[in-house]
Amino acid sequence: MELKVMADVGLVGFPSVGKSTLLSVVSAAQPKIGAYHFTTITPNLGMVDVGDGRNFVMADLPGLIEGAHEGVGLGHEFLRHVERTRIIIHVVDMAGTEGRDPFEDWEKINDEIRLYNPLLIERPQIVAANKMDMPEAEEYLAAFKEKIKEIRPDIEIMPISSLTRQGIQELLYRTIDVLESIPDEPTVEEVTEVSERKVYKFKAQNDNSFTVTRDNEMYVVHSERIERMLKRMQMNSHDAILKLAKTMRHMGIDEELRKRGATEGTIVRIG
Repeated sequence: MELKVMADVGLVGFPSVGKSTLLSVVSAAQPKIGAYHFTTITPNLGMVDVGDGRNFVMADLPGLIEGAHEGVGLGHEFLRHVERTRIIIHVVDMAGTEGRDPFEDWEKINDEIRLYNPLLIERPQIVAANKMDMPEAEEYLAAFKEKIKEIRPDIEIMPISSLTRQGIQELLYRTIDVLESIPDEPTVEEVTEVSERKVYKFKAQNDNSFTVTRDNEMYVVHSERIERMLKRMQMNSHDAILKLAKTMRHMGIDEELRKRGATEGTIVRIG
């Protein structure tokens, strides 16, 4: 026997977009939170008190990746729980802190939901545009709104920051209002279980490849990922510079530069 979570609201989104943090902010639930993928591997439930006498149950569902409808990652385990929620709050990393485009994230998650069960895409959905405290988020949000307007004008987008609690109360009020306007139980059409399940390991979406060359006294780094970051970030921001430096360290670029003789004060050009 398999029990599916029954919650009023299900938080969906890519790994590490802030679902667990949001649940911990709006309820007494204490989900595991960490700066790495798949800290949530089973649903976490929390009772949310809106503050005006109304409340609802929210579920932090395991992170979804591309190919989930075929069982990739936590695949069907994730999607079966989505079936039992009345509203989907789609948490999107609007600052693109993982190097992905927020709108592409939103599209991929919805594609997986639709491919698993077409009825789920008709479920009421609110986009929680998270991480609005980050410097790049406003620019991404403007572009996101324009693209959503063209294909799903019914989708509501609510800017929030689980870290600073910006927009959280407005999200809760809107969520409970929607819940009160829809049936108490969602229409569920069971999806037949696949006869064979393949196990896949999660692969990072980012391309960490790079090359380092030398041009006289200057070093030149070629990296599609870093060049994409530079195009979308405002490098006059201290936070943006720290993020770039952290990413280059994580990719091994700093280490490679040192191996090739670069020292503090050496000029390094990107692209």
